[in-house]
Amino acid sequence: MEQTVYIPCRIAEEGVRYLREHGFKIKEGSGTDEETMCREVEGCQAILLRTAHLTRKVLETEPQVRIIARHGVGLDIIDMAAATELGIQVTNTPGSNGLSVAEYTIGGMISAARKIQRLSAAARRGDFFYKNRCQGSELSGKTLGLIGFGHIGSSVAKIAAMGFDMKIVVYKGHMEGKIPPDYVRIAEWDEVFQTADFISLHVPLRPENVNLVGEREFEMMKSSAIFVNTARGKLVDEESLLTALQRGQIAGAFLDVFSEEPISKDNPLLHLDNVTATPHCGASTNEALTRSAVWAAMEIDRFFKGKPVRWPVNAPAGQAMLLS
Repeated sequence: MEQTVYIPCRIAEEGVRYLREHGFKIKEGSGTDEETMCREVEGCQAILLRTAHLTRKVLETEPQVRIIARHGVGLDIIDMAAATELGIQVTNTPGSNGLSVAEYTIGGMISAARKIQRLSAAARRGDFFYKNRCQGSELSGKTLGLIGFGHIGSSVAKIAAMGFDMKIVVYKGHMEGKIPPDYVRIAEWDEVFQTADFISLHVPLRPENVNLVGEREFEMMKSSAIFVNTARGKLVDEESLLTALQRGQIAGAFLDVFSEEPISKDNPLLHLDNVTATPHCGASTNEALTRSAVWAAMEIDRFFKGKPVRWPVNAPAGQAMLLS
């Protein structure tokens, strides 16, 4: 039987081509609202998911769906409990976009530290000598505090240490079972926030991580420190972040993610001159998007050929989770 893969929103053509070359039919979606997805998932056996939200209602609509391959890493857009209960294997593609996000994080640190957004605005309005009133700071020799040390966090640490001679301090609670490189120092939660010149988040969004960073953490940070979030917006209490930025408790922030996305133009964080904001695009490079699409397609192919999927993230009811 020829399997049909539902792709709710556009992915790199290389991923679509891989599936077609391996005998799959493709159903490309026309929208990502729940009603449209419920209609279009019918008759499909797999879902290759990029940014659409998969609710229980969508998953219950088509009982033939056996696998969801997440284009990327985050699982907060999938009702994991429903997928597992319904016997649907879920996989993702860790490492496919990690380098792009890590590079973007470093770029964001540079942008915030050198106040590039403010200087660019000055140049556009013809205020050439605004530079005399807006000096930035170097990364070299500064301390980078990392919350999370997975593929992205460790890549950020390597670039920062090797490329910018930064000191790296990592919260010990996320280091279980990991052997840190010699340029990384492990520290308690409070020490990370108290000593770092830059704080960067690199943990997944799980229920226990919602509002992980809030008022207490911002009060501990240096007034010269910069807060960076390229992970997930809901890791942060945005009201506390806004207050800290408005009061000058911290010097600035680089934010690629927000608690509500798409972000409203009325979000007050967008109107602070010490905030650089971008629309959740850390992984939006040609290379990362191609890798994510192809790797997700490969997971679907492996699954239907009876091979172990490489990156299983659940143990579906009624079937054993295959581990490579």
